[in-house]
Amino acid sequence: MRSERVRNGDITLDVAVAGQEDLPTVLFVNAVGMENRLLEGLARQFLRSGMNLVTWELRGSPGPCAERQVTLEEHTEDALAVVDALGLTRIHVAGWCTGASIALFVAHALEERALSFTSIDGALLFDGVPGAPVGNAVFDMCAQIAADTDRAAYFHDVVRPRGNEGAALGVQDEALVRMLTLPYRQGREELTRFAWGISATCDYDPAAACARLSVPALFIARQDDAMVGHRNSRRAATLVEGARLHVAGSGGHYALFIDPAETAATMAAFVLKDSAPA
Repeated sequence: MRSERVRNGDITLDVAVAGQEDLPTVLFVNAVGMENRLLEGLARQFLRSGMNLVTWELRGSPGPCAERQVTLEEHTEDALAVVDALGLTRIHVAGWCTGASIALFVAHALEERALSFTSIDGALLFDGVPGAPVGNAVFDMCAQIAADTDRAAYFHDVVRPRGNEGAALGVQDEALVRMLTLPYRQGREELTRFAWGISATCDYDPAAACARLSVPALFIARQDDAMVGHRNSRRAATLVEGARLHVAGSGGHYALFIDPAETAATMAAFVLKDSAPA
């Protein structure tokens, strides 16, 4: 993936682009706290499947973030700044985890430029929570820090990596573990920015956001996901007319990084066929 720098107001966004001009482009909204390099494997699989990938690092550790609370609107405006800077005109919008919540609003804000929407293991907060034990705990931690930043020091000591994170995450690759745990490793200030970035993705009504989607939609989930509940994806799919639902029996929350070919194939079947304009 090549790197680009895009300005949006007082923020400089780190953007990654992988693709060819003649291929369909997927604007991929990664989760808060995740670096662009985490998507390198998925980007390669996208290209092999016939799709481009464009992404950026969201506000919140380690990406760009002001020393203040951020909003869902700012996350969305960042996406539009990336689209405009790169001159993208017809876009498939996708998001993973908290990125799926942002992607709902990006797809709406793009209007006729959006061709489709895909949620991958989306943290769609029906009943106010991700709906799985680990995710519920992470979101509760972030809510506490956002309400009282003095709590960040306590939580950083509790959640900072101690060497057994791979087993807890179900991930064996040490480099991948380091990337996935980056928001918890850096320090109190960075954990606070991460909490602000996460909390910005909680301030919306998922039912209303899903119901206003007007493009073909795909919801991908996994039954053994301990971070976000697959039932939320199932519920979301019922709210979007004609939406497709793909629920795998296993793979966990990080399947798109452990086995990116599987996710790319599922998306390609939808983006290149089911959602293609007539």
